[in-house]
Amino acid sequence: MPPALLRATRLLAGLLAAWLLAAAWPAGAADALPGVQTVDAAVFDAPGRAPERVALPDTWAHRSVDRGTPGRYRFGFELAKVPQESLALTFTRLSSHHQVYVNDALVAGHAQGPRESNPGVPVPTLISVPPSFLRAGHNTVVVEVRYVMRAGLSQVNVGPMSALRQDHQRYLLSRVALPQALNLGAAALALFMMLIWWLRRSEVALGSFGALVLLGSVRNYSYFLDTAVTSARASDWIFYTANVASAVLLGVFAQAFAGVRWPRYTRALLAALVVLPALGAWAAWHGELQVVRGYTYPLMLAACMPVLWLCGRRAWSHGGWSAAGQALGIGAMLAAVGHDYAMQTANWLPITHGFWIPYVMPLTLGLFSLALLHRMVKAMGEVEALNTELEARVATRTRQLEQANAAKTRFLASASHDLRQPLVTIGLLVGLVKDSSESARMRQMMDRVDEAVGAMEGLLTGLLDLSQLDSGTVQAHRAAVRVADLFDAIELHEQPAAALKGLRLRLRPTPAVIESDPVMLDRIVRNLVSNAVKYTERGGVLVAARRRGDKVRIEIHDTGIGISEEHRQAVFQEFVQLDNPQRERSRGMGLGLAIVQRTAAMLGHEIGLRSQPGRGSCFWVEVPAAQRAPSAAPAQQPVPRLQGRRVLLVEDDPTVREAMVARLQSWGAQVYPCTSLADLRRWLAQAGDLRLDLLLSDYRLPDGDGLQVLAEVRARFGAVRALVVTGDTGPEELGRLHEAGVQVLHKPFRGDALLQALQA
Repeated sequence: MPPALLRATRLLAGLLAAWLLAAAWPAGAADALPGVQTVDAAVFDAPGRAPERVALPDTWAHRSVDRGTPGRYRFGFELAKVPQESLALTFTRLSSHHQVYVNDALVAGHAQGPRESNPGVPVPTLISVPPSFLRAGHNTVVVEVRYVMRAGLSQVNVGPMSALRQDHQRYLLSRVALPQALNLGAAALALFMMLIWWLRRSEVALGSFGALVLLGSVRNYSYFLDTAVTSARASDWIFYTANVASAVLLGVFAQAFAGVRWPRYTRALLAALVVLPALGAWAAWHGELQVVRGYTYPLMLAACMPVLWLCGRRAWSHGGWSAAGQALGIGAMLAAVGHDYAMQTANWLPITHGFWIPYVMPLTLGLFSLALLHRMVKAMGEVEALNTELEARVATRTRQLEQANAAKTRFLASASHDLRQPLVTIGLLVGLVKDSSESARMRQMMDRVDEAVGAMEGLLTGLLDLSQLDSGTVQAHRAAVRVADLFDAIELHEQPAAALKGLRLRLRPTPAVIESDPVMLDRIVRNLVSNAVKYTERGGVLVAARRRGDKVRIEIHDTGIGISEEHRQAVFQEFVQLDNPQRERSRGMGLGLAIVQRTAAMLGHEIGLRSQPGRGSCFWVEVPAAQRAPSAAPAQQPVPRLQGRRVLLVEDDPTVREAMVARLQSWGAQVYPCTSLADLRRWLAQAGDLRLDLLLSDYRLPDGDGLQVLAEVRARFGAVRALVVTGDTGPEELGRLHEAGVQVLHKPFRGDALLQALQA
């Protein structure tokens, strides 16, 4: 426990003990004040009783006087002369229903109706006696009282008003105003506890104790009121019911506080909460509630005894000042309840004794508040520590993920580069063999080889696309795009595959114009349409565009297998294919939707999916509508092949170099092959006045890279058109090529792609 909270707990425990002693200490006489006399004896008479001299304070229950009968006290005091200021009579306990006569003249009191006050409630009272009512020598005072409970009279102080008023106000402050203020504050804090319980229902101990304190605080505050809002019988029943409910809440709290459950004890408490208020209502109606109190209050006190054991058990098991202070507070509350029962109900104590529970309950609540504050401070500290630990773990995990991602990128770059080199050779040689072969059987075999190479190229191309998207080297170039042109290109590419499967591919005509990167958007929609064709066995695929406000939604509907709810997020991950356990190459490699999602995210386009298993799916992408139509594209002119072109080739891999030389020569080019940067420099030194048309260089060389080759060739021949081929997928390498602005062809590639790039 923090030192500050420990000191506060000790302070409250000390205040609790001090208030117990102060409340138990009888009120002292004020005869120490100058000119003040203390009357400690009087003659008492009541109907049916002979007058008798009694000592003050006088408690009727100790003399077997019926509290329901009116009583009269007679006493006197001496004055040397009539004072110039008013005289004061102060009573620490006088019935609120009283009449006071001085020398046979009524100076205070009046008959009060049952709804105007609580008749017979003993309260501190100050009575002013004007000088005109006094005389020199002996003065006689008669006090007529009527009680409903705690009948009697305290000592009487007689003296100047200036001397007794301040003393009386101090008494009211400590015995009336202070407990009222304490209980108002306790009620507010109890409401706060109940609010915590409302928000966190597991805090049963906190909620039940808050309800107990709230109920007790309202009851304690009303102890010091001499004005009632209901009749005396109704007030008595309300107080009785409040005490029963307090006992029940105390039992519920003790079980929650100790962390135990006693079902039989709980059932007995709940039965008492139902039966005793009903019994009290009947008794109050017949004027017998005091008798019922005499029997039921001891039973309720006995029912509260297990609370001491439960709280002590909690303090013993948890240890520390906090648990001990809370257990001490509960014990003090039970002691105060016992004292107040002995004083008010059993009438075992003198009338001058006051209530203890209005002092003890707020202080006990203070101990629980400190414990709650300690829990909150401790919880906040634990949260801060957990946050710090979590941040450290997140930072560590982030570094590990970054390292793993970098390692993965390096691995993919190296692996794909090493795989691309033989694929380039195979692709070029397969194309060369197909072009030169005259045997139908040989061309058929080459077609199968070409399909296998195409599958590998598709996988590596997908990995390259993902690497480019992750590295940030791909930049979007937005322009106005006619959706009809996009649909025409996709239909031209995908219609043969749909027809081969007997599917109907429909692209609904639309005049919509959108704003996006034409190449990237084509990749998105083409991937979605291709997937729809691959995973649809009967029916067809419909591609349509719908205007939605300032956006156009392109939808791809199919009648395929559909996607269940639990798999709709997974399909956008890499290498996920739901209906291809055999990993058939004809259905792709599971990279298309991952590329679609990342490309759409880069463009800021929203993608979505609706699907019903067995009925089909609908993938869609929302694209902003364009403000203007695109300008007409210039007509494409056919580009001749490389007949007569002088091409400088720099490639370190001998098989790739030989295949590319053969392919370039088959297109009519004159090729000058080099194996490295050093070999290039030797060739440049011997080139003389040779004119160079094209530069074709691999990016990764044993003694340099393609950008160095480009720099040296342009330094020698000027602005030569150049094409760099690469199999690297690393973000750094792709970033360098992008920043250099050089045309790039990614491995693996087919002969047609190489020719198209060289002709561009």
